[in-house]
Amino acid sequence: MPDPEPQFRTAAQVAADPGIQGIGVLLTTSAVVERLLGGAIQRAAGISHSMFEVLLILAGHPEGAPMSRLSGPLVLTSGGATRLVDRMLEAGLVTRTPSPADRRVQLVAMTELGERTLVTAATAHRRETDRLLHGALGPAEAAGLVEALDRLGRHARTELPPLG
Repeated sequence: MPDPEPQFRTAAQVAADPGIQGIGVLLTTSAVVERLLGGAIQRAAGISHSMFEVLLILAGHPEGAPMSRLSGPLVLTSGGATRLVDRMLEAGLVTRTPSPADRRVQLVAMTELGERTLVTAATAHRRETDRLLHGALGPAEAAGLVEALDRLGRHARTELPPLG
């Protein structure tokens, strides 16, 4: 059960609040890890972490996925997802075609180059992830962290307003 509504009176109380500190640590750590993983993926495969995430989603949809399937998990607006896919089209990583079931829906599919790029990027991602997790945490701690973050992420997604 969450604490009742906090009653802050001073800046020192705000700075010492465990909830504020905890989320601050989470966000700061996330930004640092994102930067390290993004750099490893960029160096190894020449793509951004966002492109890696799109290719990862498409790996589970060999027939192609609608744009809406890409924007939601990436927490992108439809315009942001379209711009990202446009860059990936130009790089030859994906194709975009009208859905045979509904011509208004665009299906995005991974190309052979996209698959090779994903495999290269995933190897760098895994190497960096293993280095970071196992450098700081034991196996049980790492598994617990992943499970807790997954629960937090699923809960937080239920709170998100729809993206436009």
